[in-house]
Amino acid sequence: MMNYSAAILVVLFAFLENGVVGEELSDYLWKQTAKYHQEALVSNYIQGIRAVSLDPTEFGAYNVQDAVYVYWFKESIDIAAVRTTDTALKQFLQNKSKSHDVEYKKAFKAWHINDPNGIHLGSACQNYVNHLVDVAMTMDGNYLVTALIPCARLWPWLGQQIGADSGKFGIYNKWVQENLNPSYTGYTTYEQVINEAFANGTITKEKALQVYGESMMGEVAFFNSVSKTIRQGLHEEL
Repeated sequence: MMNYSAAILVVLFAFLENGVVGEELSDYLWKQTAKYHQEALVSNYIQGIRAVSLDPTEFGAYNVQDAVYVYWFKESIDIAAVRTTDTALKQFLQNKSKSHDVEYKKAFKAWHINDPNGIHLGSACQNYVNHLVDVAMTMDGNYLVTALIPCARLWPWLGQQIGADSGKFGIYNKWVQENLNPSYTGYTTYEQVINEAFANGTITKEKALQVYGESMMGEVAFFNSVSKTIRQGLHEEL
């Protein structure tokens, strides 16, 4: 018969093998993808914004695609909402769909987009969209929630790193303030959902990390899809 001390060691080993004892799934996923946070921070787009040296054409091209990305973000939520039989999850997804319906329509109006299918997405954005739709169509709805967290949590973190409240971003000040708000905590509502799903055994840590990690890589690839920034200081000469 296993003695008490040995039993405790076995339990601790099982916990430590999959993360820190008592650690929430959401925090585990964030820590495990730390290298992608740094890659996003040094990406062409973020550094171009930070240095106020991003070519305005590249800025526009990114944001037109991002508007379509938000449209598909919302569509993937709708797909998952239809598929799930979990009443609480369905209600959560439907509420998020409504808020993102407003968001994508606002972006479409700003960028004069009538039909999202009329916009040719670059491979980075298209692959990211494909990932979200695939998760929504083939996996439990909680995995779709997992796949959506990187976008929601990474952007305010980037805002913290570059001092989004400093007002030092020239023509990009408005965009930075609206999109990289370091005070934004809306991602925590998504994290509560997946933490409960994990605690209930609905989703696994391994599969959640796979889905979450692919979304983080999608963020990095999309940020790097813009060309290298224009020569430092050129904007000062204009």
